Amino acid sequence: MTIDEPFEYLTFGGTFGRTFSLWFDRFDFFTSIAGVVLIPFAVLNISVGLLAAIWIVEEEEIPDFHPKHIPTVIFIFGLQFAVYTLATIIGKGAIILGVARMYVGQQVTLMECLRDTWAKKMPLISVSLILGFMMICGTAVLAVFVSLAASFPNPLTIFLAVMVGLIIVSGGGYTYVGLVLANPSIMIENFSGPVQGIKRSWELASGSRCYLLCTLFCLWFLNDMVSRLLHNIFVTGDIMDVVFSIAGLVVSVVPLLIYFPMHAILETVMYLNLRIGRESLNHQVLSGDLIND
Repeated sequence: MTIDEPFEYLTFGGTFGRTFSLWFDRFDFFTSIAGVVLIPFAVLNISVGLLAAIWIVEEEEIPDFHPKHIPTVIFIFGLQFAVYTLATIIGKGAIILGVARMYVGQQVTLMECLRDTWAKKMPLISVSLILGFMMICGTAVLAVFVSLAASFPNPLTIFLAVMVGLIIVSGGGYTYVGLVLANPSIMIENFSGPVQGIKRSWELASGSRCYLLCTLFCLWFLNDMVSRLLHNIFVTGDIMDVVFSIAGLVVSVVPLLIYFPMHAILETVMYLNLRIGRESLNHQVLSGDLIND
């Protein structure tokens, strides 16, 4: 595909316009990648649905939600999240590489992008592990103070829990926005290690966190609205229907086929847009990055 004026600096609306334009024009390419990388996630969902159906047939009724089901629900959602995260690392990298090649007018194929991304799997996985470790550490610290406030409720412990919560949430958001461009940096600038990609992302995000945060939030909000609409149409209010019904499983997977490629495209467009605005990125420079790739 050919992008009209690919190296012009985009506004907030222009960023979304470019993202949706790329997605519509190469719907086949992006949806194919989403379908390939979400196969393990879909298989897991279908397996859980079949096991739940067998259980319901044996019990001759749909089980009501009880506290005893909480460990099962936590395990299922945790496993789904882990499989989804691992499966989408390669897919996101392939989409990032595909978008960059579209910017310079190169031919984009599914297998080439997946193959070239597989060659960089280690730095991509390392970035995800670093971010996951930071999230776990922040959650653990917050859990300690919340547990302390719950065990010994008094003004001091409650105040500490609230303050620590605000610090972790705001600090975590600030850090996440600063690192959100690490994957595009690794894929396009051919960094061999996660630290280089993280440093590059932090450098590009400096002074542009509002732009990054608002753009990502708007995309998340649109996805959340679509997901809620589908859930209200096809799923009842019982949480067990989300986990133990085929309709709930399908409704959970379908939005990911759209949100996953859109999120990767948006990250890439924002990354390139910041480089265009700050470094006067042009066709020659980006082509050189991709050739070095």
